[in-house]
Amino acid sequence: MLIQVHRIDENGFYVEPVLIESEEELYETVTMFEETPEGERVQYTTQQKRADIMEIAPPEGLFRPRWVEGEWTEGLSQQEIDELTKPKPLTPSDMELLQQENASLIMKVAALEMQNEQQAQDQAALIMELTEKGVL
Repeated sequence: MLIQVHRIDENGFYVEPVLIESEEELYETVTMFEETPEGERVQYTTQQKRADIMEIAPPEGLFRPRWVEGEWTEGLSQQEIDELTKPKPLTPSDMELLQQENASLIMKVAALEMQNEQQAQDQAALIMELTEKGVL
């Protein structure tokens, strides 16, 4: 059966969820040395709980969870949280930009159509004048 635990960095900040296969993976073997009263150096090994793995999940609502003295705390200052949560300035969406561009193009097409109509009228007037004068 897989168990989900939570990895932290050397400063206690949450890194990622981790799946382990057994509770044995929560412990690591540590080799220690001790000096006896006679001055001999004795080596022994022991199992101790890994410092980078927490079994307790960080609670919802923390911006940057941090494990401190046996509990999850907020790892960001209030100023950092305020900066993250301040409203972003509204920028036009892609759709709004396309709508604005479309409206501008429609206005340009209308202006060109009016100019084309005026040129057609001017051309008709010139043809009429040339016909009246017998040039055509």
